[in-house]
Amino acid sequence: MPDEHPTHVGGSPLVTTAWLADHLDDPSVRVIDCRWYLKPFDTRDGVEEYTKQHVPGAAYIAWDRDIADPRRGPLNMLADATRYSEALGRIGVGDDTFVVTYDDHHVPVAARVWWTLQVYGHTNAAVLDGGLPTWLAEGRPTVSGPPPAPLEPPVPFTAEFTERLYATKEQVMAAVRDGSARLVDARMDVAYAAASGHIPGSLRVTGLGFLDDDAHWLTPDASRRRIEDAGAAGSGPTILYCGGGVAATGAYLGWR
Repeated sequence: MPDEHPTHVGGSPLVTTAWLADHLDDPSVRVIDCRWYLKPFDTRDGVEEYTKQHVPGAAYIAWDRDIADPRRGPLNMLADATRYSEALGRIGVGDDTFVVTYDDHHVPVAARVWWTLQVYGHTNAAVLDGGLPTWLAEGRPTVSGPPPAPLEPPVPFTAEFTERLYATKEQVMAAVRDGSARLVDARMDVAYAAASGHIPGSLRVTGLGFLDDDAHWLTPDASRRRIEDAGAAGSGPTILYCGGGVAATGAYLGWR
């Protein structure tokens, strides 16, 4: 098992590049490369970028295919428990696995995959602070090659849905009608500018706005100040949303 309390940054659900480098050979730690690019703003492909170079031993997950619900088309909604369990099990994540997700800060997709783990009750997970850019800047090792073949049979993974981490359309509509929850629009600037509008009454706190230097996540104190400055602090439930389900999870990581 990995350390009971791995090196989190400032008390948030992050691990440092140094911690990960020390645990690359730990069989109970599974690293997941989550890189994905928002079209049409960036035409790169996550699998191609993974194939060029990735953290040694890292698996790859496409959040919009592998752990999304194919029955709901282009909405990229979270997969059901059965599909999710199989997807995680096929890349070697079991109930006792400590998971570290990373991306390259195009969008906070590592936070998206981390959030899905929280939703399905797997809290033994963290996001790599600094992501791949910091890993590379520090001269840490990478390897090339395509994603490994899926494990058959998959490693057993138990997915137990955590209702409080998932807002339904009905709950959002209720918040608009009666203010039963605080609504926060977390879309990136380019996506926000290209959109036709926002949900009435919502505040704005961008997902990547919780990055301190375009690489490392803000400390909890700095995150709280940013939330307060946006008028989004206070008691009661908060619903974070974006255009596709990624930026909002970056904001959720900042809320943590």
